[in-house]
Amino acid sequence: MAILLFDWGGSAIKYGIWQQGALTDTAAIKTPASWPEMKTLLLNICQQFQQRYDIEGVSVSAPGSVDDRRGIIGGLSAIPYIHHFAIVDELTALFALPVCIENDANSAGIAEAALGAGRDYQHVLFVIVGSGVGGAIVENKVLRRGSHRYAGEFGLMTLHDGQTFSELATAVAMARRYARRMSLAADSVSGADVFRLAEEGDDIARQEVALFYHWMAVGLLNLQVCYDPDCLIIGGGISASDKILSGIKQRLAELANEKALTEFLPHVVFCQYRNEANLIGAAVNFEQKQGARR
Repeated sequence: MAILLFDWGGSAIKYGIWQQGALTDTAAIKTPASWPEMKTLLLNICQQFQQRYDIEGVSVSAPGSVDDRRGIIGGLSAIPYIHHFAIVDELTALFALPVCIENDANSAGIAEAALGAGRDYQHVLFVIVGSGVGGAIVENKVLRRGSHRYAGEFGLMTLHDGQTFSELATAVAMARRYARRMSLAADSVSGADVFRLAEEGDDIARQEVALFYHWMAVGLLNLQVCYDPDCLIIGGGISASDKILSGIKQRLAELANEKALTEFLPHVVFCQYRNEANLIGAAVNFEQKQGARR
């Protein structure tokens, strides 16, 4: 038996097969422009795999606020046509198979907590850093959603002068601050550019990198004292650099020492699965939900 997995993104739909604890047959295709086109694409992929595998169900990682109780995706995302209707029911009818959908950050968090960097820990927080900050709370390999299904929306935390974790502690925000200080177009500089310029001795870039480390550390320390997890896992583009992890840890240690919180110093690691985390998390989510129903 195999599970067909999808990871829906604004520019691409990734997919693959989960069988006997392994991810195989991964590929990606451009995201369709409409829901009818999306359904045609998904069904075609499913039918192709059914020629080779005994598919027991379909599991999706998707952007937006997923309400697993009602089977809808609320909020907004880069795929505007997937929101505010009974999408799970529609996909179940389309495939004639059981269907699960989970938020993409939650999917990545489940993957890392159950099988990846957090597999040896009971209480795990997953923090994903991209254009904003998102995340997941996972206890004993089970996602904690909260009463309003908003648990893990760490980026909404206000950290300073009305500004949120997402507005202060991303490489995107750092690049915008640098561009503003240098009187450059907002989209003319990337986070990678600022890190490189700091290495080359640009004083403004160094200041902005230090500020990035500071606000990332403030956010993570707040999460540590609120949830006291065994492990904080960071995902997203910044997780490709060990030097960035060292910078975050150094500022965390300084802040913890300033506040006499050294006994609560977070154990911070980067994610293991990176680009495959959403697909693997979709598989874990399906297995957990189907297991609970049996």
